[in-house]
Amino acid sequence: MRKAVFPSFLLLITLTISLSAQNSRVVVEDATNKEDTHFKIGALAGLTLAMNTTDYNVSQVSRSLGIGSNFGVRASVPIGGNTRFVGGVGYHTLSFSDENKHVSVDIDNVDHRWTLDSPLTTEGTFQYTVLTAMLQFSQFFIGVNIGLPASSEMTNSADFTIPESGLVPPDNIDNPEGRILRSDITPETDDLNTLIELRAGGEFPVVKTGVGDLNFGISLGWTFNQILKESYDNLPNMEDQFYLPNVLFQVSYMFNI
Repeated sequence: MRKAVFPSFLLLITLTISLSAQNSRVVVEDATNKEDTHFKIGALAGLTLAMNTTDYNVSQVSRSLGIGSNFGVRASVPIGGNTRFVGGVGYHTLSFSDENKHVSVDIDNVDHRWTLDSPLTTEGTFQYTVLTAMLQFSQFFIGVNIGLPASSEMTNSADFTIPESGLVPPDNIDNPEGRILRSDITPETDDLNTLIELRAGGEFPVVKTGVGDLNFGISLGWTFNQILKESYDNLPNMEDQFYLPNVLFQVSYMFNI
């Protein structure tokens, strides 16, 4: 269900553009320099690309950008000149994917590593209900997202079979915390930290009409809180330096009120 929402929203945006094309005009250079005193309200949808920053303490780790989504509603209030306050609520998804040729077992000793028969792929997806507060200066903005954890999923996979009970590292591996390699390492919701994210970027008008504005935006986000409070006895250990910095590409339509 969740996977179908985002494509449907983009289709709605596309239809909106088509229906309003005859009465719309492309923004010209001087249009963005005029003060817009409208109160605005609308919706946005976008794609996130996030990367895991966990310190695995081992070499030969390949990190891939995980594709997530962001959608919600926003309101924009002029507060003087070309400055606006932007607030909103939405749904924010961050994902990652790593491939590990070695697994760090004892985080205090980088020499203790478990070399597997084939690379281990660790993937995770985290969903948050997000409150947004930003200041927009003409086309550029900076602000914060506060995200309440909604759900998550984390898995390990490899060319070999990982039994449901998990795999215990060999006896020659120092494993004082009794960590185990399992296929499902999804944390409990209580083990997820609240998302605190600084976001900065730009939002640029594509089409302006008397009804509202169609905008394209791009922004960078940095999460100040680690994603997990703790990972218990899971491997890989995701407690240290587990952040998901990300870039967001978004489309929004803001109605003039």
